[in-house]
Amino acid sequence: MSGLVSPVSGEILGNSVIGWPVGGEGGLDRKLRISHSVKFLSAVYSDCLDQSLVSIDEFWGILSDVGIDPGLVIKELPKNQKDFFALALSVLFSFDCYLIPKTRFLMSKPAKALRELLLKQLEGKMLFTTSANVQFQREFCTDGIVLGPLGQILFAGKLLDVIQWADENLEDFGMPELEDDNFDLNLNLNLNLKNSESVGDGIGGEF
Repeated sequence: MSGLVSPVSGEILGNSVIGWPVGGEGGLDRKLRISHSVKFLSAVYSDCLDQSLVSIDEFWGILSDVGIDPGLVIKELPKNQKDFFALALSVLFSFDCYLIPKTRFLMSKPAKALRELLLKQLEGKMLFTTSANVQFQREFCTDGIVLGPLGQILFAGKLLDVIQWADENLEDFGMPELEDDNFDLNLNLNLNLKNSESVGDGIGGEF
């Protein structure tokens, strides 16, 4: 997706700016203050901030509503505030493609306002997700694919058709449905990535 490796098949239609996984920490040091973190990423992704449909004032207002002060240190935030800050930061910038490996907090009641902002940012954009959360799929996705154990495409199509096919056929391939968030994207793993069609199991969706 980033254009660093040629595709196994097909063609690249255009290069895009891909965000870090939505709800992730964005490579930030937890010892940074909230204000310093936002200033740093705003400098790195300045063009994405300029194109954002979410204003920086709106962003700070949402953080203020849940008691997150710019002067606080990230690692000292309670877990629910850390999750909220990470998700808010993910939707502040306008990326061409959003990666969403986890949806548990995104689909929770405290994150409702952030879901609405993400939907606004996604207009005309694309997302990739491995979430098995049907509520999330119905709200955010239009198309999907079912991948087999060796990365082969078992089925692709409109979201409802994909969900129905998966419900009726996955057991035949010995692939029980995953609980949402069991597919953990750990960026600290030392992965040996190859340009082949051998990738992991999962259901992917596309906005």
